Amino acid sequence: MKKVLFITWDGTQTNYMEGLFMPIFNQIQQNSNYVFHVIQFTWATPEKVAITQKTAQELNIIYNSRTIIRKPIAILGNLFTLYKGIWFLKKYIKNNNIDIVMPRSTMPAIMVNQIKKLNIKILFDADGLPLEERVDFSRLSKKSWTYKFFKYQEDQMLFSANGVITRSNRSIEIHVASNSKLERNKFSVVHNGRDSKVFLPNKILRENRRDQLAISKETIVFVYCGSLGMQYGFNEMISIFSEYNKINTNAIFLIITGSIQFANDRIPMELFEKCIVKSVTFEEIPSYLSVADIAFAIREPKFSMQGVAPIKLGEYLLMGIPTIASAGIGDTEQILKNIPNCYLFDHENENRILDAVAAVDGLLISDKNEIRKAAMNYFTIEKSVESYLNAFEKLQ
Repeated sequence: MKKVLFITWDGTQTNYMEGLFMPIFNQIQQNSNYVFHVIQFTWATPEKVAITQKTAQELNIIYNSRTIIRKPIAILGNLFTLYKGIWFLKKYIKNNNIDIVMPRSTMPAIMVNQIKKLNIKILFDADGLPLEERVDFSRLSKKSWTYKFFKYQEDQMLFSANGVITRSNRSIEIHVASNSKLERNKFSVVHNGRDSKVFLPNKILRENRRDQLAISKETIVFVYCGSLGMQYGFNEMISIFSEYNKINTNAIFLIITGSIQFANDRIPMELFEKCIVKSVTFEEIPSYLSVADIAFAIREPKFSMQGVAPIKLGEYLLMGIPTIASAGIGDTEQILKNIPNCYLFDHENENRILDAVAAVDGLLISDKNEIRKAAMNYFTIEKSVESYLNAFEKLQ
């Protein structure tokens, strides 16, 4: 038996632990001799932490949360939390005989970088390209002290870790190209998989949920599911829907998000009655997706987006929903070459909105089963387990 400690640093609204990582870790435990511990540094509410704790118990994951101090000044609170976290982690690793430590992204990497002289293996979850994402979308300057400090810590972890996992092959190429001393064979791509027994087409759920939402059988439903912000291409989605609505007024845009205010503030008045904005639990997502005819997986293709693997893409495709997805995002283009009835949205194309609208009618006649069958090769939780186990094997 090998004990793995996964360390993450999260905000208030993320459900990655209960929706993504814990189900994958549970499946790994059932198919190997690895046992998972999770320490989540978070400033989420006690109610949110309780939900994560409950999920951990149900999935046999050993879970601990640590509060990130945010007052009186966030940066000082973060530094204090990091300082205390280093000592807490060192003690936890010793007391629980941890074999493999998995820091996820920058802040956990900083803490693990300070832990010395322990007989452990380190598998660094580099995630996407998080520092570059802050440059692209949060106005972090590469010349700033903050960027240089975080970059130094990230490089230290990339060099010292026994293995590194990413979400795209492209991000591996970027890391290796910028750090000539890095060994490429220490990197592995892992997949963000979903339970294909939960995310699947279901006519009964479709009819029931449409009735509940007062959507007729004939109405064409566009859907977006996920966070909203600068990088998520909301304006493009609204523009495509708006132009399609000029052709077919019997259409609805269903927006499933925790960022309700963001969406409501940006929906044009003339489309307000055509849009349904909902915040739902993770368990409800498949039933809401089941009402859809077309899905959006659009993101701004900035440099950092080459490192991401949108979870929503797997959800849509396992549900058999034809999808309009951005080119230039992670490995999306390579994957969608092998999945029928999807449309690559080219952000460089001057006619991108009208071209996407023109593609909709062809997508609407798609065979859901064909889409799902092809998606099973990439987006299931079984594929995730296989990819993680391959990364663990490299540590031997």
